[in-house]
Amino acid sequence: MKARDIMTTSEIWSSVDNSDAQSVARLMAFHNVAAIPIVDSQGRLEGIVTDRDLCCRLVAEGRSFETPISELMTEPARCVHPDADLEEIEETMRQHRIRHLPVVDDDHRLQGFISLSDLARHCGGGEAEHELVGVLEAVSPVSQH
Repeated sequence: MKARDIMTTSEIWSSVDNSDAQSVARLMAFHNVAAIPIVDSQGRLEGIVTDRDLCCRLVAEGRSFETPISELMTEPARCVHPDADLEEIEETMRQHRIRHLPVVDDDHRLQGFISLSDLARHCGGGEAEHELVGVLEAVSPVSQH
């Protein structure tokens, strides 16, 4: 299975790199998503902003809602090519502890997005299900008791 087979291609919302934090947060809230890819004027992936980025880099630091998103985004964004196989996708998510993975073409233009939900929908049990559990464990915060 390849990234192109499991990525979400419809309802992908992105923002341009000159947006401010509040407009990106509103976009996330309106579409009920936890991550927004940030692209340049040509649609090339520049970075990614997650709800955690907004919490830790904006709110926790007491920064203005007008802060340029380019100052808050994670860059470079980890991403895969549409031809990446399931093993590469899972390893990228596991190794970098990420839950949202942009899919880009050879020109680094956003083609789709793979979330943990996308992985779960395409795991049919057996070894694939076992690997998904490993990815979930790797990207989930460790509880502190």
